[in-house]
Amino acid sequence: MRKAILLLLMSMPVGSLWAQQERTVELKEVKVEAARVVERPDGRLYLPTAAQKEASTNGYGLLAKLSFPAIRIDETMHSVRALDNRGAVQIRINGVVANKADLLALNPKEVKSVSFIDNPGVRYGAEIGYVIDIRTQRSGEGMLLGADLNNCVTALHGDNTIYAKRNIGHSELGVTYNSGYTDLRGARYHEDADYLLADGSYHLITRRDIGRRYRNFYNGLDLVYNLADSATYVLQAKLSGAFSHSPRNITDQLFVESGQADKMVRIMDKNKSFTPILDIYFFRQLGSKQSITANVVATAISTDASHANNEGGGYAYDVDGNTWSLTSEAIYERQLTAAKLSFGFNHQLKYTRNVYSGDVMSVNGMHRSNLYSFGELKGRWRKWSYMTGLGVSNVRYRQADNHYSYWLFRPKASLTYTLAKGLSAGYTFEINQHISRIAMISDTRIRTNSMEWTVGNPKIKPNGMQIHTVRLAYNTPRFHSNVDMEYRSHHHCNMASYERGADNQFYYTQKMQPGITMFYVSNYTKVDILPERLSLSVSGGVFRFINRGDNYRHYLTAYNYGGSLQAYLGRWTLTANADNGWKFMEGETWSRQGHATYLTCSYRVGNCSVSLYWEHPFEHNPKNNYSELVDAVIKKQMTTRNRDLGNMVHLGFMWKFGKGRKFRDIERRLQNKDTQTGIL
Repeated sequence: MRKAILLLLMSMPVGSLWAQQERTVELKEVKVEAARVVERPDGRLYLPTAAQKEASTNGYGLLAKLSFPAIRIDETMHSVRALDNRGAVQIRINGVVANKADLLALNPKEVKSVSFIDNPGVRYGAEIGYVIDIRTQRSGEGMLLGADLNNCVTALHGDNTIYAKRNIGHSELGVTYNSGYTDLRGARYHEDADYLLADGSYHLITRRDIGRRYRNFYNGLDLVYNLADSATYVLQAKLSGAFSHSPRNITDQLFVESGQADKMVRIMDKNKSFTPILDIYFFRQLGSKQSITANVVATAISTDASHANNEGGGYAYDVDGNTWSLTSEAIYERQLTAAKLSFGFNHQLKYTRNVYSGDVMSVNGMHRSNLYSFGELKGRWRKWSYMTGLGVSNVRYRQADNHYSYWLFRPKASLTYTLAKGLSAGYTFEINQHISRIAMISDTRIRTNSMEWTVGNPKIKPNGMQIHTVRLAYNTPRFHSNVDMEYRSHHHCNMASYERGADNQFYYTQKMQPGITMFYVSNYTKVDILPERLSLSVSGGVFRFINRGDNYRHYLTAYNYGGSLQAYLGRWTLTANADNGWKFMEGETWSRQGHATYLTCSYRVGNCSVSLYWEHPFEHNPKNNYSELVDAVIKKQMTTRNRDLGNMVHLGFMWKFGKGRKFRDIERRLQNKDTQTGIL
């Protein structure tokens, strides 16, 4: 009878969800009844329930069941992204940045807690909006074998991983192989463009996809050796290699131009890349209250790409790209009586050389170094929780005759006061740094279509960003709700700029302009309807965007919301998720991402789990994105739809086998990687 009631509730149109429960946890050898969500100065600490861990097959599955606010976690497509555009989502396992293979190989039963940091400290650097840190127990003697196979039955798309780990004494040896494939034909793009010419007349063009094929094949291999004593040290060496290949993706478009006969246009792209990475990590405990952590990562990225577009006549170019970087980081931490003190630095040296040939003749040689040092103190005093830190960054850049050296002091302070049991209020202030994609600061100019060009600007510099946040939160063992108010100001930052030439060609670039301001008020609420059985979470907010360019002012108010519902029925797990997509405005373009609706059902038996994922149910051709460009000389309406995503069904199979594995605590704190190729 109870299962029937739960199934009935699952069929009701409700939004996002969460599971919460009372449980006994061990905190400093004192057993207390604690809420599943604990407020912290920089975010929240989640204690996954036994039911959530039992119902999850890998890291993605467990994180999806924790339903973090403003974060969309797709456990079938293996993706994690922020819905509010505040910055990147960084996922760590025991303090180290984790990749997809790490999350797939994670055993949810080993997870002790998950820290959700939506107020990252100065140690995390720039462009990080959220940090999710998974704390696990280290396995002792034994072995682990596993496979995570996920393939779409309605389209050619799959992501498959196999892995093995072997523990002998203090040593662990691991290998992970990941292979993915995509061959989709259902995406369609439609654009209506209105160009204001020099004589005051308007030139109208419609670009509409007739056919589109996107293919990509990926293979990755990780080899890891780890030597650790959980009480004193960790030494790990990791060698990774990734190969990606997109062979001859083709788009056929109907080109409709005012005053001209309709014609067909073909766009072709090819891309292949190889990325080897060597990562060496060291952690040492110095007595009972001090520790040092160090990390060195060497990365090379080799890319061969080609592009051709015959709109307005033949136009094609090739790119031979190479990037080398060396990143080093070190952190010292000391535990005080009621606080923790941290000092550290991060330094990156990077050289990028991209050679363009064909209709684009350019050689980009770009040198960049980034030094960041910080100090941070966080702790509690009576009813107060606090975090204060100061970071100093220096970015140096050189390309031909263009160069700069940019310094920024980056303070951050957070203060939270407990008003009553479960009720708290807090305020956070910080100055952060924004650095443009390295591709936009190249000195290359590329034709986008018959009317438009994209132009790099080597004179772009980093800029500072002020953030003020006020939070009111209420937390009980089965209920959690918080209201956030945030004000962000990007002063004198790089923003979109469109210019019309005397030849009626239109040039897009980025320039340092007055700035962008964002203000929002949002709420996130989760409730355990039936403990360990049925849970619900909902989130929503009002967002205001103000864009001030040299010759434009644009404003947008957006309403973003979402939710999920989960039910745990013994071996069965059912979930329903929905959101209306993120709507925002940056520069002269506002965009609404497509809404997301998906249902999942999984069944566990022994060491195996079978799952079914249904995306965009009962939708034939869902909209991925709708955008508008509202510049004075160019106006566009752009829509992307994808039949492949309508009624998309994925079938997943997971198998794990472990033998003789015991658990002991271990924590790794750092990892650095580089992915920017600098190709425009």
